[in-house]
Amino acid sequence: MDLVFVTRVFWRSLTLVRNPALWKLLAIPVAIAIGSLVILLMTALQPLSGQFLTMAPATWLIGIGWTGVADIFAWVAAWLMLFAISYALAALVSGLLIVSQLTDRLGRTVYPQLHRHGSDRTFQSAWVSTLSTVIYLGGWLLTLPLWLVPGLAFVLPVGWLAWFNARTLSFDALTNYANDAELVAARKRYRGSFFVLGAVGALMAHIPIIGFFAASFTALMFAVAALEALTQQRGQSDGAGEVVEGEIIISSTREQIR
Repeated sequence: MDLVFVTRVFWRSLTLVRNPALWKLLAIPVAIAIGSLVILLMTALQPLSGQFLTMAPATWLIGIGWTGVADIFAWVAAWLMLFAISYALAALVSGLLIVSQLTDRLGRTVYPQLHRHGSDRTFQSAWVSTLSTVIYLGGWLLTLPLWLVPGLAFVLPVGWLAWFNARTLSFDALTNYANDAELVAARKRYRGSFFVLGAVGALMAHIPIIGFFAASFTALMFAVAALEALTQQRGQSDGAGEVVEGEIIISSTREQIR
């Protein structure tokens, strides 16, 4: 894990997210996250919370007479499950449709020294995203009983979401610019850094209001991270600006990104 790399990617993403031209793409996951969550809360919150009451650990709590605690647990678990589904939908759209376009735009304007060595991996991308979503939601449910362990009710949802972000978005962000060898090498070399970036996005996702923008910002971070990783891996100059006393200076980015 390279904390300097993570910090650089995070601050560069904060700089780029202010560019209104990018929001032509970034607004799409936001709309999907909000729309899907509203629909799910209206249609599935009550039946899902009832279903959780029939599952461990709610049944354990009912068994020892803590019925009220079981009701609260089931309601919270149902809400978080619906949130997880809405985020997964937004992240899927980000991975399949948005991240590669972000990478292309940033590659042309902010990282012009990088050449495209990628290929069409649409089927692979869809497979990675679908499999990751199944594992993410399945693992989320299987580890639900561990929420009774103090602290794990926070750590597990964030951990699963961090893993999901890192696994899906790292592949989608690299696919257009990296050849097969570079893609494998970058995901291996920066695995820890990608997980930390995924965790940043996961933490943002659990903050009220900000959570609706988490999938978009996470997609942008991974687009930047992919280009940064390839820049370092190929040993080329940065081309994205100068770092002066910890601040990133990007020249004419607002005018360049269209």
